[in-house]
Amino acid sequence: MTDLQTVPRRKLTSNSETARELAAYKAMVAAVLETCRKAGTGDLEARTLFVAEAADYPELVALRHSLNRVLDLSDAFIREAGASLTSASEGRYHRRFLEQGMPGHFRVGVDAINAGREGMKVAADAVTASEEERQNLAMRFEDVVVALTEQLVASSSTLSNATAGLTSAARGAGDEVVRARETVDSLTESSLQIEEVVKVIDQIASQTRLLALNATIEAARVGELGKGFAVVANEVKELASQTQSATQRVSDQVAMIQGASKDAVSVMVEVGTTVEQMNTMVADMARAVDGDGAGEVGISRATGNLRDEVSGFLHAMRT
Repeated sequence: MTDLQTVPRRKLTSNSETARELAAYKAMVAAVLETCRKAGTGDLEARTLFVAEAADYPELVALRHSLNRVLDLSDAFIREAGASLTSASEGRYHRRFLEQGMPGHFRVGVDAINAGREGMKVAADAVTASEEERQNLAMRFEDVVVALTEQLVASSSTLSNATAGLTSAARGAGDEVVRARETVDSLTESSLQIEEVVKVIDQIASQTRLLALNATIEAARVGELGKGFAVVANEVKELASQTQSATQRVSDQVAMIQGASKDAVSVMVEVGTTVEQMNTMVADMARAVDGDGAGEVGISRATGNLRDEVSGFLHAMRT
């Protein structure tokens, strides 16, 4: 390509030659001005075409070629830069800006764009590695939390079943205590009735013994005729004595039964109190496991909430 500084100016020979050269310059300036105007509006495909009037003037031909060369370089630089940056924005960092044929500051711009592309690649690789690590961390965290929540669910289920069993057992124990106390009360009532009967029998035995004693005295007073009657009276007296002895033993047994009944009642009262305390503790355990239905969250529901929250957190980590 001809350099404008190396193109010699022609010597003017006549007025007609001067007029011809002036016309050539005007034509070239008009063509160059139109090209610059188009380039100024962003049309980098505009070029200064062949100007017939300037064909015989090397400096004007060199001007046209130089302008077209600048436009060629500018157009190529912008196109290549756009292609390279577009590829980089799409993650295709292998697309280099081809620096061949780019002189001076164009070459500096090419090197800067290629360096930026490499920097973007390094940053993208770091982001990819970080994303992979984040996904791996989310997976590990999910494994741990899932295992933990499953264990909590199983434990809360076992605890809930155990609480239900304890509730049933405590309720059954309370019912048994009530029935046992009723039985003891019935036994106490029966012992009182037996005691009354024994008193009546003892009174009858005392009267019988007294009557037998009187009969013995009367038989002795009668003499020989009362011997047989005396024997019968003596037997009756012995029987009355045995009856009194038996009633005394029965009274002693009844007293023992009454004492045992009182002790049993005391024990039943203590057992009943203990069962009520057990019912309270079991109810507290049930509320802790299942909640109270009025806003208080139990272990089972808390475990479910934890699982939902962790699932949401992991979803946010992965997106």
